[in-house]
Amino acid sequence: MLSLLADGMLPPNFWAGAVGSLIFGVLGIVLLVLGYWLFDLITPKIDVSGELTKGNTAVAIVIGALLLGIAYIAANVVH
Repeated sequence: MLSLLADGMLPPNFWAGAVGSLIFGVLGIVLLVLGYWLFDLITPKIDVSGELTKGNTAVAIVIGALLLGIAYIAANVVH
């Protein structure tokens, strides 16, 4: 890998792809945080952070499924 950088043999669109991946990665993380925040907002009777701190496995599974669903949707939108 280091010899590729030293010889200048990177593909011509390498940096554009790297910057695009970085931008879409940050966008995906922002969408995940926004989705978690919206879920916390629309379920006021459940203290999600408090339940996770107590070790409530059921809430952890629901949040995990929520984040996986948001990640799946965001990946398809970005693609």
